[in-house]
Amino acid sequence: MVRNRRLSRRVSDAAFGALRRQLTYKTQRHGGRLIVADRWMPSSKTCSRCGVVKAKLPLGVRVFECDVCGLVLDRDANAGHNLAALAAANGKTGTGVTGDPGPLMVVPKPRGARQKTRTARTRKGTGTRAAGATPRQGTETRDRRQDTRREQLALW
Repeated sequence: MVRNRRLSRRVSDAAFGALRRQLTYKTQRHGGRLIVADRWMPSSKTCSRCGVVKAKLPLGVRVFECDVCGLVLDRDANAGHNLAALAAANGKTGTGVTGDPGPLMVVPKPRGARQKTRTARTRKGTGTRAAGATPRQGTETRDRRQDTRREQLALW
């Protein structure tokens, strides 16, 4: 979602890491369970009825339509059903009362090498000079466009 030009600033400002940290310590403090879905789980692309995963589902498509079983559902509601099924599969849905035998937190799998979020980009100008080095001798430092304007005015 950070790659999307319109959502990137809002997603970055949402501070999901702080939200997860707060949820973790508050569920541990109150004796509850926090079940964390894997980072790469296709919750919106998976049909909540038959389990078939779509190859692509752009953000602009707000209604999930299953090609196999014909389920038509809001995209977010479908993802919610899939996440509820994940929570139910990881044990009983307890009330948080003491004596609930479930684990405190299910840790997601570490990110694999093939699942990179973005490609590494080098910054312009870095890598050509050593740190603290001065620019090469003989390079122009003035704006060429400004120089040509001065020459044109001098010709008048």
